[in-house]
Amino acid sequence: MNFSYIKLDAEKRLIKNRAKSFAVSLCPYLVVFLSVALNYYLFTVLKKTDFSSVSYISSYEVYVKASLFTLSVSVCCVLYKTLQMYSEKYFCSKYAEKKLKLTFRQCITAIAVQILKTFLTVSWSACLFAPCTVTGVLFYYCLKSNGYDLRVVLVLFASTVILFLTGSVFLYVIVKRYSFCNYVIISENERDCLKVIEKSIELSEGNTVKTALFSLSFAGWIALCLLIFPLFYVLPYVKTARQGFYKSVSKPIAVPQAQKPVVFYFSKKINAVGKEAPTAL
Repeated sequence: MNFSYIKLDAEKRLIKNRAKSFAVSLCPYLVVFLSVALNYYLFTVLKKTDFSSVSYISSYEVYVKASLFTLSVSVCCVLYKTLQMYSEKYFCSKYAEKKLKLTFRQCITAIAVQILKTFLTVSWSACLFAPCTVTGVLFYYCLKSNGYDLRVVLVLFASTVILFLTGSVFLYVIVKRYSFCNYVIISENERDCLKVIEKSIELSEGNTVKTALFSLSFAGWIALCLLIFPLFYVLPYVKTARQGFYKSVSKPIAVPQAQKPVVFYFSKKINAVGKEAPTAL
């Protein structure tokens, strides 16, 4: 799997199309920004609002406020996931051999899959970070008690750091197994949440580390986005390249082989027809 070819192919597909690709890739992030601002404003309004004047609500004021805020956050999350799926469909269509459509059912499936992925990520985090949590608690206890040798404290500190870094690496690689879910929903129109995750894991079999390394290869570009201006180049480039990577995993992209140039003719051969045919180097 040639990362360089996938990235060069992504650049080729963005020619004369970068502005539209940037707008499509930016929409989900704008929704996140606006959602945070609106929900913060709603939180401040609900905090100042007094429902004591309404007799049938006053006794449930806390629950009403919590429900309204939760509903607002949920709607924003659904809107974000929907726009993200439309953005993924746009970039996925650049590599599709057929016309792709995104239905409301697919968006619902994507939301359900995202919930399952969240639970799976939390579960893996609990398993992988349990050892460093135990050593961290022991380190804190030994540090506060002042009754233990310095070498014991240093060993516990080093163990906590090493176990934390190891758990982070394993968690990052494992979570990458679920990164093909949106691609499966869009390209294969799979509607069963469990089958979507299962197919994503199947696609990542033998490519889990490569998927993690491919994502890490954009770390420098993503860091440049802190300067704001490189966003116009980086966002569509990364999105397109990732779709190219997913396509290469599901159906390997043939890398064109360079043809050997003809240098000169040095001899002649008799072909099947009986005529002389030159042989080239």
